[in-house]
Amino acid sequence: MKKSEECSAFLRTPFWCLGVGAVLIFFLYAWFDLGSFLAQEQGVYVQSTEAQDVQAHVIIRHGNTAPGLAHYVEHLTWLNTIGVKARSADRHSNAWTNPYAVGYWLSGKPDELDEILQTLSGLFEPFEVPVAFANEERDIILREYESRMVDKPDAQATEAMNAFLYAENAIASSVLGTPDDISGFTYDDARALHAATHRPENATLVVTGDITEREVSRALKEANWPEGQNVNAETQPPTFELAAPAETLLRYPEKDASARVIFRRVVALPEAVPFDLLEANTTLLGNILNTNLAGGLAGPLRFDAAIARRFDVQIWPVDERHIELSFTARPDRDVSLTAMRTAFEETLAEISGTGIPDKTYQRVLSRFEHFWPDWADDGETARWMADYTLDRVSTLRKPLPLHDVKRLEQALAHQTINTLLNEIAGEGRTAVAFIGPKERFE
Repeated sequence: MKKSEECSAFLRTPFWCLGVGAVLIFFLYAWFDLGSFLAQEQGVYVQSTEAQDVQAHVIIRHGNTAPGLAHYVEHLTWLNTIGVKARSADRHSNAWTNPYAVGYWLSGKPDELDEILQTLSGLFEPFEVPVAFANEERDIILREYESRMVDKPDAQATEAMNAFLYAENAIASSVLGTPDDISGFTYDDARALHAATHRPENATLVVTGDITEREVSRALKEANWPEGQNVNAETQPPTFELAAPAETLLRYPEKDASARVIFRRVVALPEAVPFDLLEANTTLLGNILNTNLAGGLAGPLRFDAAIARRFDVQIWPVDERHIELSFTARPDRDVSLTAMRTAFEETLAEISGTGIPDKTYQRVLSRFEHFWPDWADDGETARWMADYTLDRVSTLRKPLPLHDVKRLEQALAHQTINTLLNEIAGEGRTAVAFIGPKERFE
């Protein structure tokens, strides 16, 4: 299972995933096979794997706040909890922020779990960070913004496209914020958000690695882990509602950059599809479109006509009722970005009109088994399930138990693939970005 630079392959929605080691989880409600454990009354989840070390994660829902503020709170909370240790060179490796939650984790040997949990319990303590340090942290986030965004047209395009595609939804808000947002953060606002969100009943503890349920239970008692109220409260990602169909074209003239186009479209489905099944189907469709088989894009765009030098297609669910298409490509010589964008849309419409041939579907499906682990290998399955679970709940989704995940492959259907293809080739909310020398745009 491949991973992107910071976010697991499961988490395909493009938004900022801030912090290295972005292993994410929130509330879980299933009892899994393969050495996993859930104590709902404590908000604790244990996943045993073959890893020699253990990792303890605390994930806290922050809700929809002002752009960048939850990220600022994450910085201050980690500094407040870890103290001077948080000033190490790898200081961001133990915390992250996404549009829904903040997460903190520590790792160590199994016999260090008591100490790890005791440290992490400080996440729920009121701020004691001096105001001067808080202001300094704000300046650090400004430098983080410069590192991630300045002279980075792809990152700038991602932020602008998110704001347009997800308009009036929580995920439209920037996790990082703008320099004006960051400069406007106040210590009082950060303390108020921390107090409102960093409570035991709003958090889940996740322990993975070479550890047993009994050992975690003992460590919790030794560390006097705080118990919250109403741990079993229902958690769901914020409702997503697609704004009216519209299109925006963003231009980023970069004289010395390689010419490239980013095309993204979000569409509404005629009816809801279970999230995990939808993800499997959209991933399979993306795999088909990336091929040079009949029904794929590689033949028409690269081999039959030298239009795109290289390209990549990804499709993923935004939720059970909406999916997103991403097409990124670099044009061949003497091909403008406008011409390449037009060729892509026309070719996609042609493929949609004829449908994916059964021969192509069956051939790509035969290779799709690599989407899942080798179920006969307990170690591989345990690692895969841990990653899947952490990924799924990072956006407040309930992961399926192992036996249901195994059934997904049998639920894939050729007809569903063609239905999804028709939708993404149709009307939706579309954002396109041109990047590179201006003369290559038209």
